[in-house]
Order: sequence, then C-alpha cells, then structure tokens
Amino acid sequence: MTTLNQAVDRHLPASRAMDFTEQRKLNSSTTLEVRAGQGIYREGQRAAAIYQVQSGAVRVYRLMQNGHRHILSFYGPNEWFGLQDGPFHDDFAEAICQSNLRAFSISGLSTLPVNLLGIALNSLAYANSRQLMIVRQSALERVAIFVKEMADRRPGVSEFELMMSRADIADYLGLTVESVARAFTKLRTSGIIRLHGRGQRYVRIVNPEALAALSM
Repeated sequence: MTTLNQAVDRHLPASRAMDFTEQRKLNSSTTLEVRAGQGIYREGQRAAAIYQVQSGAVRVYRLMQNGHRHILSFYGPNEWFGLQDGPFHDDFAEAICQSNLRAFSISGLSTLPVNLLGIALNSLAYANSRQLMIVRQSALERVAIFVKEMADRRPGVSEFELMMSRADIADYLGLTVESVARAFTKLRTSGIIRLHGRGQRYVRIVNPEALAALSM
C-alpha cells in the first residue's frame, strides 16, 4: 500500500517544488515561470501569497492517507488560486504545463489588486460544481458536466484545449482513467463533442443542447 509520504514524494518531488524560503522573499507582486509538474506550494506551507495564472494551467489537490490524489480544481488564464482561510495551505498546487503566474504577497499589504471575496466565491462555485459531478452515478454525466464547466470558463470560445490529462480528470471526477476515456468516446460518437489534436485534448462542442441535458 502506498503511504502518504510516498505519495507526496511521487506527486511533488522536493527538487522540483518551490522552496518555502524562496516564497517568503516574494515582493508585493512577483512573476513566476514554472515548469510542467513543478510544485507551487504544498500542504503545511505558510500561505504567504495568492496567485493568478497568466498562461498555462494549474491543478490544486490533496493527498489522502492511502496515497490517492484528490484533485480539487483546475485553474487557467486569469483565474486566481491559493486563498486560504488559515495561515497554512491545506492542499498542494502544481503546474500542469509550462505556466506563467503572478504571485501577490498577502502579508503587510493594505490593498490587493483583486477582490478577495470574489476569489472566495469563485472557489466555492468550483467546489459546488465538483460536488455535483461526484454525486452523479454515471461516468458519462460526470464527464459531460466537466466539459460544460470547462466551456463555461471560456465564454464565446467555440473550441478549447483541455490542458489536463485524462488521469487528472479521473482524479477530479472520482473515476478511473478508463471510464473517463470511454465517456469522452461516447460523447464524441454521439455527435455531442468533437475531439482532435495531441492526446485528443482539443474540444469543440457540436451539440450544446445535448451536453446541457446530460449536465442537468
């Protein structure tokens, strides 16, 4: 059985994670370039900053005692993450791909260039959306809700890229990778979405009404 410490070593190798002493030296606003798989912060680390994705994508997750990774949310361009209700992080954040971030120190500042309540409400909305996915018994419905959520984050865009892997999506929806792959295939063969590109990650919604019906 995989232990929690082994899972931490596997998912967030120390050599690739941002060191806490480096984070404490953040200016009021700092630009960060992070590689695919590089850690941004980890559970138990002091919450010294909040972050905005400039480009790329980030996953935020927790590790269970059995070593299973439980993805809480994904964040893309212009979205904020890292806000905590206490002095320490209770989760992990990691770059999905090569990404650029803006980090804003939350210590000693009287004002921030963002509405913290807005960030909190967005995080709550993402959590509620994820809860809706998890309570669905059908893998097809869960994946349909996920696709609709990703599309809703990009209003006016007819086609978008899913930066995350099928394994990431599985850990987000509480499914196996095989179930996620089958659900995407079903959505494609049913004419609801079109998939193409590297790893079939580019998504075009062909039948938004049918997707919405599966997501209700």
